[in-house]
Amino acid sequence: MAHRILVGVPPKHHVLLSRDEIDGFTDLGYTCKPVSYGRNDSSAGKLNKLWGVVVKAFNIVKELYAFSPDILYLNSRFEPVGTTRDFITVLIIKLFYFRKVKIVIKTHGSDISILQSQSFFYRRLVIPYLRQHVDAWFFLSSEEKELVRQYDAGLARKIFITANIVDPGRSVASVEFREKYALDENKFKVLFVGRIVREKGVFSLLQSIPRLGCKEECQVIFVGDGPDMNALKKEAEALKITKYVRFAGFIPDHECDHFYANADILAFPTFFNEGFPMALFKSVAAGLPVITTRIRAAKDHLSSPDNALWVDGESPESVATAIDTLYNDHALRKTMSNNNRQIAVKFTRREVCAGMHQVMMAI
Repeated sequence: MAHRILVGVPPKHHVLLSRDEIDGFTDLGYTCKPVSYGRNDSSAGKLNKLWGVVVKAFNIVKELYAFSPDILYLNSRFEPVGTTRDFITVLIIKLFYFRKVKIVIKTHGSDISILQSQSFFYRRLVIPYLRQHVDAWFFLSSEEKELVRQYDAGLARKIFITANIVDPGRSVASVEFREKYALDENKFKVLFVGRIVREKGVFSLLQSIPRLGCKEECQVIFVGDGPDMNALKKEAEALKITKYVRFAGFIPDHECDHFYANADILAFPTFFNEGFPMALFKSVAAGLPVITTRIRAAKDHLSSPDNALWVDGESPESVATAIDTLYNDHALRKTMSNNNRQIAVKFTRREVCAGMHQVMMAI
C-alpha cells in the first residue's frame, strides 16, 4: 500500500512550489492530498489571526480523519509567528486526532532569535513541545541547521537539509515578453526579483547605479512590491536615475518566471534571513550570472566566481563593482551561465523529492 501524505499548502506564497512537491511525491508512489495551511491575512487583528490558526488546525484534524495519512507535511517558517502557528496546530492535532501520524515541517527561512528568547512561552513551552512532537524538520541551508545546533542540539538532530524545486522550463525568452514589460533590447538588463524591503538589498542596488561605469548601457529592473516601494521610487528621483530604472511592480509567479530568461544578470544583494530564495535559484536554473550575498543556501550551492559574485548587501559600492565586472567580462558571464545550468539539476522535482523521501522513510 502506498504511503499517504497530507500536504499543508500555503494560501498565497509557495503555492506552486507545494504543488510541485505533491507531483514529485506522487511520482515516487505516494498518495497525496492538499490542505490549506499557512499565513493568515496580514491586515487582520491579532485575535482574528489567532482564530484563523485555530480554524485551520481543526480543518487539518478533519482532513486527517478523512484521509488517514502516514505523514502530515506542513510548509511553514521557523520564526516567532510561524512557530507559534505550528505549536497551536500541532497541539490541537495531538489533542483531537487519535490515530498515528508522523509530523514533518519544512521551513522557508528562519529567525534564530526565537531560540535566544528568554520568554517562558518560547523557551519552556513552544520549542520543547515542537521538539518532542515534530518527527523531522526540513531546513533549506546548512547554515541554519548549525545556528540551531548552537542553541538546541536536540532540535538540530531532527533537522535535515533540502532544497526547493526549480523548473527552468517555466522561464522562456521572447521578444513579445520584453516588449510587454518595456525591457530595452539594446541595454544590459540587471534584474532584481523579490519583496521590495530594505533587507533584500534594494536600496544598495538602486544606489549602485550612479557609481556604475556602465550605467549608460544598463537597465535595472525591479520586479515585486512591498512596503518600501514608494521610498525606493523617491530615492530614484532624488538620485536622478529614473531613466536607468524600470519598476515592474508585482507580477504573478507564472508570468514573473519569464523575467529570468529575458535578463542578462540577476542582482540580489539580500541580507534578509533567506532560506532558499527562489528568485536566486530560478535565475541559476535559467543560466543567469548572479550577484548576491554569501549566506544560507547561496553559500551551500554557489561559489565565486564560478556561479556568483559575492557582495556586501549593505554596500552600494560593492554592488556597483560586481555589476561593472560582469558587464565588462563576457567570458565570465558565459562560464557562470553554463555552470549555473549544470547546478540546477540538483533542484529538479525528482532529485528534491527523492531526498525528502529518504528522510520520510527513515522516520
